[in-house]
Formats: sequence, structure tokens, C-alpha cells
Amino acid sequence: MLWITTTRHPARDLGFLLHKHPDRSYSTETSFGRAHVVFPEATASRTTAALILDIDPVKLVRGKDRASAFDAYVNDRPYVASSFVSVALNECFGTAMSGRSKERPELAETPIDLEIGVPVLPARGGESVIRRLFEPLGYRVSVDPLPLDPEFPEWGQSSYYAVKLEHTIRLRDALRHLYVFLPALDGRKHYYMDSGEVDKIIRKGEGWLASHPHRDAIVRAYFGIKKSLVREALAQLAHEEVALAEGEATSEGLAAEPADAPVRLHSLRHDRVVEWIREHKPRSVIDLGCGEGKLLRKLVPIQGIERITGLEVSYYELERAERKMRLDDAGVRLRERVKLLHGSLMYRDSRLEGYDVATVVEVIEHLDPPRLNAFERVVFGFARPQNVLLTTPNREYNTLYGDIGLRHTDHRFEWTRAEFRSWAEGVASTYGYSVVFEGIGDPDDELGAPSQMAVFSR
Repeated sequence: MLWITTTRHPARDLGFLLHKHPDRSYSTETSFGRAHVVFPEATASRTTAALILDIDPVKLVRGKDRASAFDAYVNDRPYVASSFVSVALNECFGTAMSGRSKERPELAETPIDLEIGVPVLPARGGESVIRRLFEPLGYRVSVDPLPLDPEFPEWGQSSYYAVKLEHTIRLRDALRHLYVFLPALDGRKHYYMDSGEVDKIIRKGEGWLASHPHRDAIVRAYFGIKKSLVREALAQLAHEEVALAEGEATSEGLAAEPADAPVRLHSLRHDRVVEWIREHKPRSVIDLGCGEGKLLRKLVPIQGIERITGLEVSYYELERAERKMRLDDAGVRLRERVKLLHGSLMYRDSRLEGYDVATVVEVIEHLDPPRLNAFERVVFGFARPQNVLLTTPNREYNTLYGDIGLRHTDHRFEWTRAEFRSWAEGVASTYGYSVVFEGIGDPDDELGAPSQMAVFSR
């Protein structure tokens, strides 16, 4: 069981967000029992929705899904918030979790005061782990340990906790946090996991998991012994390209460039890459880390490019790219000319081979430094395009933005011009390329340009 309360007036609007009428109850059948949604209180000043699971322990043992390994009729699953609750959240509040609200779309985008209660939460690492997960996201966390048996206090504390979370946040974000954290805290998934589960955590974690300070531990706890899925998820999160609106404050309060910059630095990078491509007239281009396809859309009108491909590790971004490029409605010629690939730059992929130009625009700074060697082998050793255009921030220029540290919380590093030159020349020497450098953006006499580009050729 868990409950969600809001005091934002009129509080009954919680029903619009959850797509459930506050004056009615809702029930649905699941593979493990039934899930119920009720509103124990529903006034203009305070409304609470409770999600209650009626788990059938016999189904856990006798059901078709033997992967759960719950081999006893008596277990804690009917009483704790676990992966069963995550599934029920998706079943009962899936539309709310997606952020859609046909009746009140503006409300779905509005942070509201929320109080979330989880009466019995299993947590293998104790109270400190619960806090490490929720507090970095802004939650006020109250944790009460539960005794093994209140009748026998000498038996000590259990590994279960009563937890209350408070935050002013969009409801969809809170639901996504719960979806990921509940099974991670419990450490036991009741169903078989495959690579589709990676897609789930990437979708639910979009926009926040990649930058969570305990991201790697969360992913390992979520997938448990499935080490291949852990590696796949961490690779995707390491590459996840977070949209950075230069010239505007990000949600973390960082400014990526002066607010009065006449042209966005993001556009300048793409414009310079497009200018180079127009000048050199390649017949095939692949954008590695294409995101939502902004550069790809600029390449489509260029005559002479017969193959345009985008590679992205995030399913979510690929779907956005497909929608924005309207590939579903495109003619046969465009669909044959433009391809979108899901993949990681950590693993050799034959689909990346045979291109005249590969572009890597503001991608490598999102990689953990130990992963750079793998990136180098994949791009320069195996894919081996004739030319690679690679851009990354110039850390020296950050001084002009104030004391911001790195330009984005998802950046794992940022190089000075000397550091970038040293790395690029080493890569060129190792893999048989020549390399030239240039700055992008308005340069400072001492600090250089805000972005730096290396052009590798062989």
C-alpha cells in the first residue's frame, strides 16, 4: 500500500491528475491479485488517493511465472511496497506517470504540494539508503523503523520502515521516482527481466536518473544479479544527452552562457558542422549521439548526402527525433535516406561502419572518463569513418559565466584547450588520423572560444 495526498487548492484536482474520480473506487486484476484505488478523503483543502494491493500468495507460488522464486505461501510480499507496487503504479496511474492530462494539461506541468506515505517499505541498507535515494531529488524524508514484533521489543528492529515523503513537485515525477526506487530498495523483482527492462528504467528515469549522485548504485540494486542489464543501463545513462538550453537557467540554476548571447551556442555548433559538410560534400553522414535529431534535420536539405543516420542510446530521444522528422509520414525516398539507430558507443557495432563523416557534437563530456578508451576504439578503431567532427566545451571559458563549475550536472568532465588537444592528438596518432582544431562561438583573447572542435581525417 501507499498513499498520495495533496493540499493544493482545490485538492480534488488530484483526481484529474490520476485520471480517477475522487468519489469512486477503482479496481483492476493483475497477475498477482488485485489492485485498488480509493480516496479516503476528498475535499477542496485535502485529498488523498490510496493504492492498495491485494496480493494472492498462492498465485506467487503456483502461477506461470516461476522467475519470482517465492517458494513459500507465507512471505512478506502482500504487506510491503516492492516491485509489485511498481507494476500496480504503472497499471493504475500509467497515464498520470506519462504526464498526460487531457482535461487539465497545465496542471500536469505544475509542481504541487505532495505528501506520499509508504507504511511498510523494505530497505536492505536501512534508513540511510532511503535518504540517499530521495533527498537528492528534493524530498523531505521522515523514516520510522518498524520492530520485528511490537509484542516482543527485545527482538529488535526489522528491515522495514514507515516512510513519509514531502515535496512540491510534478505528480508524474514523483510517480516515476517511486517506480524506480521501490524495487531498488527491496532488491527483489517478481518477474523475469530482459533488455526491455532497461528501456523501462531509462524512460522512467529520463531527465533525473542520469544525474542522480547515486545513479550507479540505484541501477545495480534495481537489476540485482543481472549484470548484463546493469552494464546496458549504465551505458545508456552515461550517454544520455540532456537537452541544454544555453542562455537560459537550467532546472539546477546553472547558466550555460551569458543570457544576452545573440545566437545560441547550441545553434552555432550545428551551423559550423553543417558548413563543413556543405564544403566537403560527403555522401554519407552519421550523427553519434543524435538526441532528438536537431542536427539531422539540418542535414536533410543538403544535396548530395545519400545516407543520413542518427545513433542514440535513449529510446525516448529517438522517438522524439522520429516525431520531429515526421518519418512516419515521409515518402519512401526520405525513409530510405534517413535512418535512426538505437545503440551505444561503448560496443562495437557494424552498423556504424562505412560512413564518410561521423559527427559527435557535445557527447563525450557525458561519458565517465574510464569509458573514453571504449569510445575511442568503437569510433576510431572499428567504425573508422573518413572524417570525425567532434565538439566539446572549453572549460577555460566557464570563467566568463561565473562560478558555475561544470556547465551541466550530467557532464562528467570538461577539458581545457590543452587537455582536448592532448587527447585528440593521442587518438589521431593511435588510429591513423590527422587532426586540426578550431573554436566555435565568440572567442575571448585569453580564454578562447566557448566550444572547441577537432576535425579528424584519414
